Amino acid sequence: SVALPCSPCKDKALRCYTCVADGEDECNRQGSSTCPKYADACATVMGLNTLVKSCSYKSFCDKAHHGGEDVRMECCFTDDCNGPHLSHSHRGGHSATGVLSSSPALVLGALLLLHLAFGKP
Repeated sequence: SVALPCSPCKDKALRCYTCVADGEDECNRQGSSTCPKYADACATVMGLNTLVKSCSYKSFCDKAHHGGEDVRMECCFTDDCNGPHLSHSHRGGHSATGVLSSSPALVLGALLLLHLAFGKP
């Protein structure tokens, strides 16, 4: 039998850059955080004037592969992979890039993930 990697099963939680900003530099200055237990992806959501980086889930990333032009989502699966080197990423792990449809539901879903992961009660 072949052993498959199980991201949620690992002892150490994934770390991702987390921010909401209007540019890459401002976003990256906000730093990275430890993700919730079952988060298995780091996401970067790029809109017309907004950049959101957060912990995410591979299943959500997979659903983001629909047509559209206004919002793009990139996912990666290693610690801090959505950090400053995202556009030049060769640091292991693989990347899934998709374009979110212009449906507000998917954009709101990405923002909701960020809020659920790091919002304060």
